[in-house]
Amino acid sequence: MANQSRGIVGSVLSPACRVWLRSQVSHVDTLQVDIQGGSRQILGGTIPRATVVAVGAIYQGLSLGSIDLVAENIRINLPQVIKGQPLRLLEPIAVTADVKFSERDLQASLAAPLLAQAMNDLLAQILATDPHQQNWHSDWHHLTIAPQQLTLQGNLTTQGQTVPIEISMGIDIQAGHILLLDPIAITCAIDLPGSDIHSHQIDLGNDVNITKLQLLAGELLCQGHIQVNP
Repeated sequence: MANQSRGIVGSVLSPACRVWLRSQVSHVDTLQVDIQGGSRQILGGTIPRATVVAVGAIYQGLSLGSIDLVAENIRINLPQVIKGQPLRLLEPIAVTADVKFSERDLQASLAAPLLAQAMNDLLAQILATDPHQQNWHSDWHHLTIAPQQLTLQGNLTTQGQTVPIEISMGIDIQAGHILLLDPIAITCAIDLPGSDIHSHQIDLGNDVNITKLQLLAGELLCQGHIQVNP
């Protein structure tokens, strides 16, 4: 039975996992998958433990840099996978994630839906406008990560003129899924109604539980747990 499970892992499960993981991202440079567990569990359709190491992955426009993932007790459609069908999750799984973003990664991600929406909401607060009825436009072109501070530089077009804008912010996490931007400092050539705001919150959703978020020179480190749903 042990030889049979090892054969299934090597010839079927590992390739199927790699195909499934690649389907979740638009690009990845390198991807390594390691499946561990006993024969009885694997042949019963449960992967006791899987580790994934990826470099250069892009998920929904977000450049993840390097990422290490660990998941346990993964229920899959093994009979169908053995017949050559795509791998499917049968139950939600909790994934432990360790992600490292460089300045280059985050700069390449500025147009990603998650970051773009977050910055639009922040600018709407600064400009004291309805975020769904924008009469302004932003173009971010430079990002810097320093210890305990992230700085964005770009151009803001509003009131018929385009001016440079710079926003510096600290980043912290609250309740595992609330990203707190605090303190916030805004530099702009024109008067902005809400330029005296000091903090802004971004809700990442209840499927996210971040346990560590750290800004270092040139990189952002993030550790936590994500629930992946079928």
